[in-house]
Amino acid sequence: MDMSAGVPWTDRYAFNTTFATHWFLGRKLGLARSGSREAWHAKMLEKMRGRPAGRTLEVERRRDLSPEQFRREYFLTGKPVVLDGIAADWPAVKKWTFEYLLQRCGQEDIDVLDGHHWKVQAAPGSDAVDATERGMKMRELLNGARGGSGWYGSFMELLDRYADMRDDIDWAVVRDYANTSMRLSWQRNVLAKMYVGGPMTSTSFHCAPVMNLYLQAYGRKRWVLIAPKFTPFMYPALSKGLNWQSRVDFRDPDYDESPLYRYVDRYETVLEPGDVLWNPPWVWHGVQNLTESIAVSMWWANVVRTFANNPVLTPLAFLGRPNPILLQLGLEKEPAEKRSAFSVHLNK
Repeated sequence: MDMSAGVPWTDRYAFNTTFATHWFLGRKLGLARSGSREAWHAKMLEKMRGRPAGRTLEVERRRDLSPEQFRREYFLTGKPVVLDGIAADWPAVKKWTFEYLLQRCGQEDIDVLDGHHWKVQAAPGSDAVDATERGMKMRELLNGARGGSGWYGSFMELLDRYADMRDDIDWAVVRDYANTSMRLSWQRNVLAKMYVGGPMTSTSFHCAPVMNLYLQAYGRKRWVLIAPKFTPFMYPALSKGLNWQSRVDFRDPDYDESPLYRYVDRYETVLEPGDVLWNPPWVWHGVQNLTESIAVSMWWANVVRTFANNPVLTPLAFLGRPNPILLQLGLEKEPAEKRSAFSVHLNK
């Protein structure tokens, strides 16, 4: 990924000033003090006319990449990469299937969303994404996925309940590549979230202020990633929480509603079992399961690297709730008024 590509810094500055003012003061006061984001979009669209459309490129894949090479070429640059097959021999990849999860944790209560029929809402002030949510047993999700159901379990904390399954991940390798410091309490606790769904279930474009190594344990998954410097062209919704959503539907973009997205470079990859994706902070990503799929995201906080990738959204995120460092320290719980994990993490 070309991390230098994106909206020119002067135009980013104008957008960021407006966006941050809206965040702090609220949309009505912000409009009076800094001008409309819609007006900025219109001005940029006029400036971009006649420019070439954004490119569709592949995320780099590297095999046998040492932790030192990874740190130098990808971690410190905030650049995504697929660590090709690095987890192929981990027990999580060798053991986990839908049948295994059915036997181990089929009785667990989970939250799910409709991963087939969610809709992006373009109107400012509305939720960025409209998605049906409900609770069910894990076995209902697994059996339904085999029958073509669109229910998708995201941000599930099953590995916190099953220590032996958490041990199916090679945490020594994770820490070698994560560059975590055991002296920093917010880096000692790597949060593990599980994702389970059937073919063509997906989650909308979003980004977050966390470091993320993403394990594809079972099945295949398509990723679309966007560099942080394109954020103004992603039509981001105002957020007070951990993740930030876009009003662009990566599955079928509506260029009438989001015309600037036409000029965004998109990086794509398909994760296979045993692949681990380095997804740096503030890199936009939309994700779609191509088959039955089991995956785990491994999150930790690194304020310096997060700030380097997006110096505007980072302070806003750390002033919002839930706070990523407080979550990792166990000093903050997900808000009780938010019913599902999906609602909490995508600020629905």
